[in-house]
Amino acid sequence: MFTIQGLMMKSEAIMEQIRINAIEHTFEQFKEAARRYYTQGYDNGESVALIKELERLGANMEVVFDTDLDIRDEVCGM
Repeated sequence: MFTIQGLMMKSEAIMEQIRINAIEHTFEQFKEAARRYYTQGYDNGESVALIKELERLGANMEVVFDTDLDIRDEVCGM
């Protein structure tokens, strides 16, 4: 038997999983864009747009910025 509360809980769980998947996908795109930016020196604003999208999705921004610094250090040889 389905209840409205049960359906709401299932839909909330599905929406959260969709959000998590979107964060993971966008984070992978961000890592590629950041690596391109630090190797080529130009990315047409893609990195900033992906950071804003991650922020909108509710990603942990501390992890995003730490990853950005790690990529920079890796590419620049620090």
